[in-house]
Amino acid sequence: HKAGLDKFDLLEDRIYLNQLYDLYGALLTEKQRNAYEHHEFSDLSITETAERLDTTRQAAFDLISRAKSRLEELEALLKLHERIKNLEKRIEDLEERCQDK
Repeated sequence: HKAGLDKFDLLEDRIYLNQLYDLYGALLTEKQRNAYEHHEFSDLSITETAERLDTTRQAAFDLISRAKSRLEELEALLKLHERIKNLEKRIEDLEERCQDK
């Protein structure tokens, strides 16, 4: 676990990364996608992920770490997640304004 993060922060971080995966997952390598999906979506440990991928624990860990880093790098470049969140907020604001009238 990341130092200084409580369970809520860890959950928020995981949700955020999974949202980035929905947006950018196709841009990861096949090996990164497989490792990320086993670990995050099938909730397998690093060791179990390594077994499924027929690789070492260190290689599985590296694939997952690189996948997460790449997702964050792609968001920093393209900002699709940020744009979606901004649009959702604008829609919410407009809906509130319409209800107030």
